[in-house]
Amino acid sequence: MRSLCVLALGLVAACAGVGCSSSGALPAPISNKQSDDPCDPGTGSTSTGAAPPIDAGATPLSLPGGAAGIGFDDMRFSPTLAQLLIPAGRTGSLDLVDPSSEELTAIPGFPTAASYTGDATFGVTSADEGDDTIFATDRTTRTLTRIDPKAKAVTATFALAATPGYVRYVALTHEVWVTEPSARQIEIVSLAGADGGVGLSAAATLAVDGAESLELDPAAGLAFTGASTSTIAIDVSKRAIIATWPNGCKSSRGLAVDPGHGWVLAACNEGRLVVLSEHTGAMLGAVTTGGGVDRIAYDAKRTRAYVPSPASASLAVVALTATGVPKVLGSVQATPDAHCVVTPGAGEIFVCVPSKGQIAYLFDPF
Repeated sequence: MRSLCVLALGLVAACAGVGCSSSGALPAPISNKQSDDPCDPGTGSTSTGAAPPIDAGATPLSLPGGAAGIGFDDMRFSPTLAQLLIPAGRTGSLDLVDPSSEELTAIPGFPTAASYTGDATFGVTSADEGDDTIFATDRTTRTLTRIDPKAKAVTATFALAATPGYVRYVALTHEVWVTEPSARQIEIVSLAGADGGVGLSAAATLAVDGAESLELDPAAGLAFTGASTSTIAIDVSKRAIIATWPNGCKSSRGLAVDPGHGWVLAACNEGRLVVLSEHTGAMLGAVTTGGGVDRIAYDAKRTRAYVPSPASASLAVVALTATGVPKVLGSVQATPDAHCVVTPGAGEIFVCVPSKGQIAYLFDPF
């Protein structure tokens, strides 16, 4: 397969600070010939797929204060804000990135650390948006914060019962749900006030064995989380588990939901992507990817999943058929520490590069 990477004569400038921007839409990524470039030709990275990963190009975006490294985990895209939500761990900031212009804004207010030890459990690590408000969790202080994206400031803080995993806004009940794996529960926080939630108050806890990842089908009123070898369906209004389905994983990690098709995608750390029916739990199909899988991204419009594999230093591109059967189209080069990914759609992909404190922009070449 021919590489789509066009070698630049000069280095591609990375946006390295707050307020940095470039005009126009992002171009198709190209190699910048740097050693930290996932696109760097001749790295010898391999994939478990049918063909070796191709060089799809990469433009690194350096986050403020991230040069020493950032323990990335959860990355989201907010269609409402048209921003990537990038919790930047030890830097003490939640970074907002416009995927079309590369404009970056850092929202401070979280714990900082001078050095990076490879730990993805320090500081702000998860965020979600709802009702034009951002909610973020901090694993160091064990808190949930409410952020006004216009004022770019924290407006409320709530002490959680245990160390948070992931946070998701639940529009149906006007609540924020936070997974707490060590406590085997989901903590439910109510947004008090008629203005959309000035305050944060404890509402309930839901016992869930595992409870790490969390994704929603808002229209169906369902939430999904995962135990080690199963995917769990939850009725949001009733705050009750309604089904537990074996997913074929030895160790479940990231999730994605396609509400339009009724699919739940479960990622397995050992290197599999499994597609389940969100209504019956039936396994619609599964594919093998590289190992070390953690977070995944999904584009519902194109029905494509993006699965980074640190073990193979690659990112698998998986297409789903009309019946939900997954097929690996191929893979592109990534770094050995790229374990998280986000997509705003239209073939644009951003993968984390923890050791460099960057997110690298790729384009789906398949």
